[in-house]
Amino acid sequence: MITVNDIIKTIETLAPKHYAESWDNVGLMVGTVGGIVNKVITTLDITPEVIDFAIHEKAQLIISHHPFIFKGLKSINLDSVQGSMIERLIKHNIAVYSAHTNLDIADGGLNDMLARRLGLQDIRGFVPLGSDMMYKITAFVPESSADAVRSAMAEAGAGRIGNYDCCSFSYVGEGRFKGNANANPTIGNIGTLEVVQEVAVQVIVEEKMLSQVLMAMKEVHPYEEVAYDVVALAEPRCGRTLGRVGILPEAMDVDVFCDYVQECLPHSQLRFGGVKKELIKTIALCSGAGASFLKQATVADAYITGDVKYHDAQLAKELGVLIVDAGHFGTEEIVADGLAQYLLEQAELQAWNIQILPFHEQEDFFFTVP
Repeated sequence: MITVNDIIKTIETLAPKHYAESWDNVGLMVGTVGGIVNKVITTLDITPEVIDFAIHEKAQLIISHHPFIFKGLKSINLDSVQGSMIERLIKHNIAVYSAHTNLDIADGGLNDMLARRLGLQDIRGFVPLGSDMMYKITAFVPESSADAVRSAMAEAGAGRIGNYDCCSFSYVGEGRFKGNANANPTIGNIGTLEVVQEVAVQVIVEEKMLSQVLMAMKEVHPYEEVAYDVVALAEPRCGRTLGRVGILPEAMDVDVFCDYVQECLPHSQLRFGGVKKELIKTIALCSGAGASFLKQATVADAYITGDVKYHDAQLAKELGVLIVDAGHFGTEEIVADGLAQYLLEQAELQAWNIQILPFHEQEDFFFTVP
């Protein structure tokens, strides 16, 4: 049986909670981690309509991008819209989990989803935010079990270096041990000093995956007491960035570019400001509200984001940047499909018998009048 906690662990492998900005609220909003899950709904926002959909579909978990509870609640008034939604979620045993700025920042997260939707190539990070520690694990394993331990750690996320995975280093040595009266040794006898040919298997791992890699290693290790080292590395580190920069498949003039963006983001109510460029090739982007990064966007011919104000467009003109306001909704509504696709891939890998449905009925809170 798959639990809410199983789904949360999978989401946080993609978007660790510690990636979130200090002002943000991410994680389990409503429900219990022990709840059994057969069906998951993915969505941008938690609205009465998505709750209706989840109830109709008999889902047990909704995963949203925007936090359902953002500021601290001082009361739960069931006559209010939010209070009524909380009441309905609890009555129907539906949990809610939100991944917000941690999903914006994550590799493979919302900004990468947006870059892929726009068909960008040579995608790289846009605004540096800091870096995470990398660790080296050395596990001491009997020679006959070394391959199993290597594989288990690699499958849990260890040994990824640039464009390579399953990376490890090994050397052979001798292990010595003597079990006391309470021991249950895999090799040898109680009270006898044993000398065993062992392999030291070394891998590096990102901080966010350290605990799951250690757990995977211990699960397949044959010894009753596992000997291993964990060392924090000064270099390399795993850098975090917000937004992305990439290259269009071919340079476009401004008219073709405007049509192209509208085609890629059909639910966006596009506005253009700043400077019209003759040719547009390099794109910077930040989903949601990213106008505060305009000065960094001078590396690109055009900057795509949302929630652009009048003076942001003025600054873009001064900086010589074409700014595209694709709207907060327009740059982020793709998250429902993106999260659903990620969970479907994980469900296949982990042999989960669950359904994942993206909610497609949400509309922008802004609308145009004919």
